[in-house]
Amino acid sequence: MSRRNGIIIALLFIILVIEIVIVAPKELGTSVADDLAAKKASEKSRAKGSDKGQSGQVMSDVHLVEAAGEGKEWELWADKAIRPKNNEQWVIEQVKVHFFADNGVMYTVTGNKGNVVPEKKDIRISGNVITRSSNGYVFKTESVDYNSKARKLDSPNAVEMIGPKDATGGELHLTGGALVADFGTNVISITKNIRAKRKIQVGKDKADRTANIQAQRAQFSGKTNEANFFGDVVIELETMQISGPQAKFAYDPRTHMLDSMQVAGGARVSDTDKFATSGSVDVFFKDDRVVFSGAPRVVQNGDELVGDEIILMDGGKKVQVSNAKAQLDPDQAPSSRQQEKR
Repeated sequence: MSRRNGIIIALLFIILVIEIVIVAPKELGTSVADDLAAKKASEKSRAKGSDKGQSGQVMSDVHLVEAAGEGKEWELWADKAIRPKNNEQWVIEQVKVHFFADNGVMYTVTGNKGNVVPEKKDIRISGNVITRSSNGYVFKTESVDYNSKARKLDSPNAVEMIGPKDATGGELHLTGGALVADFGTNVISITKNIRAKRKIQVGKDKADRTANIQAQRAQFSGKTNEANFFGDVVIELETMQISGPQAKFAYDPRTHMLDSMQVAGGARVSDTDKFATSGSVDVFFKDDRVVFSGAPRVVQNGDELVGDEIILMDGGKKVQVSNAKAQLDPDQAPSSRQQEKR
């Protein structure tokens, strides 16, 4: 064989080897890339099947809507949802829920985790739970339970509440022992050892004063800013203390400023220079005016005033009595008495 023929044979052999290496695997579908992809898919499939066997179903970026008639009952978002094997409850993480109450009122609840029972439409949320009403109330608790049948949001834990800010930035701060929000009436009740604080502007000079409130139960509206307190109510406003079975705070709907307070059911008022009892007492903060009605009796600087209605103005410096029956202290000089009531 000549040298030239040997070179040609060698080249043909090399070309044949290359064709076998490149072409044959392509036809068989066994390229390296395909092998790696198949292996990765197989491993992923096995891992997913193992997770499902241990913990049931798992979903991420969850969005659920529960309908109620023609509208929504609630709408839920969660970072993750897990349904354990053989369990109807879903375990959810990083939760936000919109609850749709009557008359267009909405409550938004957020928390670290929770549970959903799809058949009952009940939800439990726990861990740094914050509930916000659409009219500006904020409630902080450790957990809340939503009962779909009763349409109520309930928390048996300690509650911290912050009310809507008024035009000056003031707001009601309150603590209590439990919370119930009724979505049918939009009444929010807080019970057990109520303690509250609210800054109030009094008189024409708008002097800031702080009212400290104690009660057994408090009620707030999901629609308005009205606040009610019940059971051994005690209100301290600087040197004045007012007590009675129940108290109602009325707000300006536009500015959210506290306009007035009424203590009813038998009120008692004490101050540094006066003591009073009456069926009810109304305090009008803007006018710095206190109105006693319902068999009122006011004792001030030794004078006893009885009438159908007694009104104290300018911190008690002026007194107005309807159908007055006054019993005056004979030891007090008339000129001094007139100066105090002018």
